[in-house]
Amino acid sequence: MNSRSQSYFLWVVASIAALGGFLFGYDTGVISGALIFIQDSFVLNTLQSEWVVSSVVLGALLGALCSGVLADHFGRRMMLLLSALFFILGTVTAMLAWQVWALIVGRLIIGLAIGISSYTTPLFISEMAPANKRGALILLSVVMITSGEAISFLVDYGMAATQSWRWMLGSGLVPAVLLLLGLLLLPTSPRWLVLKGQAKKAKETLSRLRGHVNIDSEFEEISDTLNVQPFKWRNLLAKPWRKVLLIGIVLGVLQQFVGINTVMYYGPVLFNQLGFADTQASIFATFIMGVVNTLMSIVALLCVDRLGRRRLLLYGFAIAGISLLLLSYALPDIGHRAEDKIILLSLMVSYIGGYSLGIGGLFWVIIAEIYPLQCRGFAMSIVTAIQWAANFVVAATFLSILSYFGAAITFLLYASVCIIGFVFCYFFLPETKERSLEWIQKAWSTS
Repeated sequence: MNSRSQSYFLWVVASIAALGGFLFGYDTGVISGALIFIQDSFVLNTLQSEWVVSSVVLGALLGALCSGVLADHFGRRMMLLLSALFFILGTVTAMLAWQVWALIVGRLIIGLAIGISSYTTPLFISEMAPANKRGALILLSVVMITSGEAISFLVDYGMAATQSWRWMLGSGLVPAVLLLLGLLLLPTSPRWLVLKGQAKKAKETLSRLRGHVNIDSEFEEISDTLNVQPFKWRNLLAKPWRKVLLIGIVLGVLQQFVGINTVMYYGPVLFNQLGFADTQASIFATFIMGVVNTLMSIVALLCVDRLGRRRLLLYGFAIAGISLLLLSYALPDIGHRAEDKIILLSLMVSYIGGYSLGIGGLFWVIIAEIYPLQCRGFAMSIVTAIQWAANFVVAATFLSILSYFGAAITFLLYASVCIIGFVFCYFFLPETKERSLEWIQKAWSTS
């Protein structure tokens, strides 16, 4: 296999795995447009609407929390296969729901799938990738998340005239089946194989991924990391790993508390309150946000291995924070004129752009890099579960906060989180670009 074929194969592997990210984005995004018609169909009150949206987040929290040990024991590929099955089961249940509780159960099952795939996808890709391409390959799954959201908004917009919320939700079956079939063709993570003592198979897989590149030094580095000392999950609570665990947790909470999913989950509802009276116009405005999210994620993918993780995070927090501050300042004076809507959309686009360039995708890159191989799945699942808990808090309370405080104060709160994120990354986050996973592990263990 020549270097071009090797690179092609590596991207194919990452792309198939990243379908889990696409479903993550699609199933969290599609509810924003469908919710309007679900409310009419089931005559939902505010609490029920929040639960229809946030049940998927609660499921994701449970899925992430309960699967980390399984990912280390059974492997990353097996957990992705399980998530594909959950995606299919949950989508069918939600699509055919006859009462609101059945819809919530279906969304909860989809959430279990999202919780598993949300951290297992970047974990799987990170253990396949060479150091100089790892950031871009992991961000491919983030691009798939954002494109999944954007396409879900487009599907909502296209079906809005028919009010077919069942088909909006059910269209997620297509990528779910493709993920299941694609995963059957993928190799197992070579690093996980080394962890399980299958050195020969691990070396064969690594050789296939790297092509003609000499893999002896990389394979030896992976093996040596396991031989240094035994590592149990309890070590994460002791120095220096306690600090590493805390970095991932803080980044996960920051990713959610900047308020991004208020747009992704409640976009049409939010734009209605901000002056977009027509339902289709509100859904289309949300679609624009999804496109910007995708495009800026692609920009991050192209830059992350050149500029580094830390710098992009700082840029992203600064852009998002300034945009939210301006939005909060401008909202009291914004009316229903066309130019007011342009100002509103411009500031929202800038906010989404900063988020996507920084914490939106780089959270997944960083947590896939900084934890030791022996309990990487467990550590990432804990961090991801806390991230989903923060997501749940935002999803379950946003409508109430917006109603009580108003949009200006709500966005001011999110702007303050961006400021906190900038300060945290400036003082506490090290750079990991172009470093092997094993080098990063050794560096942390001696810090």
